[in-house]
Amino acid sequence: MEKLALIFVVVVSASHAQLYLGGGYDYDPRCNISLTLRGEWYSREHGDDTFTTIEAESVRFNSYDQNTQRNLIIDTRCVALSVYNNDNFTFVLQRTDTPVPCYYCTRMFVRTLNVIDKISTTCVNINPSERPDFSTVCRGLDVNMEQVTLFSTNPTPKNCRSSLEGVWKFAYKNTYKFFGECKHPDANITACQVPGSQFFIDNQQFQVNYRKCEGMEDTQDGEVQFKCLGDWYIGKNHYFAVVNSRESRIDEKYRCFLANRDDDTFLGSSITPECNVLKNPQDAPARYHMEQVKTEIMEPRCKLPDNFTGQWINTANFDADVTINRTHMIERWKPDTGRIKEQIYVCVEKRNNRYMMARHGINGCSRDYVCFDFVPRHHSVIRYRKGKELRDPVFSTVCSWTMFKAKQDWRYDILVMKTPVSIKCPVAGKFKFIQTGDILFETRIRGGVTQMPRPNTYCKENISDFSVCDRDQRIIAIDADYCVSVDHFGRPVDIYSEPDHMLKCIGFWRENLKSYLITYEEEDAYSKYRCWVYQRADLNRVLMSLSVGAFCHVKQDVVSISSREGAQVALDMVEYEREHDDCPMYFDDGTDPYAQISDQAAIFNSATDVRIGASLLIVMFTFVLSLRRLRF
Repeated sequence: MEKLALIFVVVVSASHAQLYLGGGYDYDPRCNISLTLRGEWYSREHGDDTFTTIEAESVRFNSYDQNTQRNLIIDTRCVALSVYNNDNFTFVLQRTDTPVPCYYCTRMFVRTLNVIDKISTTCVNINPSERPDFSTVCRGLDVNMEQVTLFSTNPTPKNCRSSLEGVWKFAYKNTYKFFGECKHPDANITACQVPGSQFFIDNQQFQVNYRKCEGMEDTQDGEVQFKCLGDWYIGKNHYFAVVNSRESRIDEKYRCFLANRDDDTFLGSSITPECNVLKNPQDAPARYHMEQVKTEIMEPRCKLPDNFTGQWINTANFDADVTINRTHMIERWKPDTGRIKEQIYVCVEKRNNRYMMARHGINGCSRDYVCFDFVPRHHSVIRYRKGKELRDPVFSTVCSWTMFKAKQDWRYDILVMKTPVSIKCPVAGKFKFIQTGDILFETRIRGGVTQMPRPNTYCKENISDFSVCDRDQRIIAIDADYCVSVDHFGRPVDIYSEPDHMLKCIGFWRENLKSYLITYEEEDAYSKYRCWVYQRADLNRVLMSLSVGAFCHVKQDVVSISSREGAQVALDMVEYEREHDDCPMYFDDGTDPYAQISDQAAIFNSATDVRIGASLLIVMFTFVLSLRRLRF
């Protein structure tokens, strides 16, 4: 309940007395600040060390004023809160330690669990008749002002892999200490993962080794160990924050780094606990000119199967491009954020279907070993499992079954041929279907606008059609709005319309009591490869679900309709072959994907073919009679 509070402030001096009449609204706290923001944070504001303590309904600012040599404490409580996208928080904070209330408008951007950026107004007074909300308090907030970075004083360690990974030699420059660039052959940055560490914890720190350069007085030998606090992107700028756990001085403890996602030649760093001083890597207060250390090459000792050679797509890793030859496997992919990455595997030892591969170190890191469990290739698909990386090159350890993820529900990941070869579809025939899901099949014109108008056709009934009726039954044709009407001869009346989707079948198999099908559509703008889960529900009824992308989710089933299960649409199909369709039904549940599929039998579908077939039968019958006469 809102209460109007009148505040009287009397200022008495030797010459006169002044009466101040102020007003404000006294609110019960209605904010419930997110757990992500709660805790103690450190920042450098206007040259002063500031500690911000955020609780469920209040915020306290404690800064040390260098000029007056004393602490300045400001207590506030939250009276309004707005959240956008769960990482953008806007507060209206009422100052509670002054007789006349004033208000701050503060906006915080969550960069990582350990780093927050904020912008804020000064403490503003409002008219007694105004309500302290976003329209009154935040109207003076400049969204283009420089952001202040807050670092968690009790940080949660983060993996450095997304921030920095590899070994580099560098020449460094500090614009506030010395002129020129110090280049020493032993100066390096080492940020490598250590597979096989206790509990398989990945690296959460990296080392910077400085070396003194002759003739440059302010350079020195030293080693700094940084722990990663997380990274984020603003446009092409890649920021990441670190903490020096060995440093006791709070203002020397936190630092920010900046790299460009398109160029890893330079790396910029702040020399104060501030990120707003970094605009680009070249003009940073401290700059590192990076030179990648070459990776040590290892000779292969075994060979991969012959039919693995070629170009593949790894649907389990951002649709990575995979190149396989007899001894090597090279994987290149582009994450959602960051630059293109490359991984090289060399075959070291094999036993049955398990291959121990040496993984070349990333950007100079030492090599490690990983085990691949390959299922023999079928169609245009390779199924595999990948184990955990270890340093020890012992097959019995690296390829132990305990090194593979032992979840209750798991399935093989797949490599799909980049230029796949179509095969006979495991589901064939002519079906009408009912679709449900997040993203339904819609009517479209493949290839854009037609060259000439299509004639209008009167249609009594329209259905959604799923057909596999080509001669070899290799292509799925899907039409969301198909005219099923026929003329008095029983032939379709609409002979001009084309299907909305044409998908090639390139692989199918059965796994975990589910039948999987991989299709390829050149005109699919989102993903050319799609994963289907299919099942025969009755003599002439088939259920299918289509994946969102190329990846086959372990939770996807024939009735899956949402992205939570990795699917976008489910089809309930019933066969309806008409007299002149010549589209026989066929079904294969994929139990044996290695079985040789016989070619489709020839179908006589015209009067000419019938006459030719009859003539051949007469000739054969006459020939048999002639042989019998000669015999007797």
